[in-house]
Amino acid sequence: MWQKIARRYACALACAAAVVTLPAHAQGDAAFVVGQLLERGGAQADYARDFMAGAKVAFDAANQGGGIKGRRITLVRREVDQTAAVPQAVDMIERDHAEVLFGVSERLLPALAASPDIARRNVPLLAPLSGATSHSDNVWFIRPDDDHEIVAAHNRLRQFGMRRIALVTTAGFDPQVGAHLRETLAAAATGKGDAAETLEVYTLADDPGGLAARIAPTKPTAVIVAGDTLAYSTVGRALAQHGWYGFLVGLSSVNPQVAREILGAGYSGGMLLAQTVPNPASAGTKIAREHMARMKQFLDEPPSAATLSGYIAATYLVQAMNAAGGKVAGAELRRALRTRIDLGGFTLDFTRGNRGSDFVDLNYIQGSGN
Repeated sequence: MWQKIARRYACALACAAAVVTLPAHAQGDAAFVVGQLLERGGAQADYARDFMAGAKVAFDAANQGGGIKGRRITLVRREVDQTAAVPQAVDMIERDHAEVLFGVSERLLPALAASPDIARRNVPLLAPLSGATSHSDNVWFIRPDDDHEIVAAHNRLRQFGMRRIALVTTAGFDPQVGAHLRETLAAAATGKGDAAETLEVYTLADDPGGLAARIAPTKPTAVIVAGDTLAYSTVGRALAQHGWYGFLVGLSSVNPQVAREILGAGYSGGMLLAQTVPNPASAGTKIAREHMARMKQFLDEPPSAATLSGYIAATYLVQAMNAAGGKVAGAELRRALRTRIDLGGFTLDFTRGNRGSDFVDLNYIQGSGN
């Protein structure tokens, strides 16, 4: 699935700058320009393509219905080097008239969020592909941060009855997350007879084999890896080589197909990945059903968590713009985004901060499919 969408959008994303004008019935009003910046050759390329595939079908559907109060939606995409992110963003705002920066890459976010040139132009950064923590009032995350994701995944495992859990952290993650988990566990255990529950915290350095040799003998039921796809996979592979086949738990940013390839056909442990949107293949929520129908209508590709994330973010933007009259920009657009919208069984609420959702669930990854 990831490869199919990647091939479909490879040409557009390979260009340094690309403009995609989405079809619309409405004529006469200035287009609403949505800009996206991606890190050239970055690790998030596959996820970004799927995210924008989901966003595009939402914009296609909006344009088919007349756009945003008569304004068609145009996408502008650029792949840039990390050092060129801010000047490229400013150029996109000035030359292409981008009114929102949408789905920017994780490694580009810090510079963009801190840029006074972007802040001065009142162009919001909506739905960055990042679980980082940012206190900028110019950033709107549609998902919880990584630390919340780790804590929520841990608590979900405990709900499944798992009482011996290990946490492996990698560079870039809050070193205090382990202490926070221990405090949560201790508070929950008070007066409930859960003192036998354990949480061991490890740090992945340069030797996953040595780390696995320390973890495997303790026989944890689950090992949470706070890291990217490579870290998740190499830790799991090393653990299997030391005879451990429990549940390997990763964050929502892990690519399941790449992870399976690295783990190898012989890996027989369980794979669990966090998910920050509802099950994209389930009919349990209206937004998931709508997303599946739009994907079939405009793209004819199966849904994924990444495509649903993009669809949710784009739908939120369209609905917030419509509610504000459609022609808001700059500071007015930022105020329009500070709202709460039920998108059909999944709510984004930005009235209390820049995190619209704290939803986290765990998804079991089958051996040959998601």
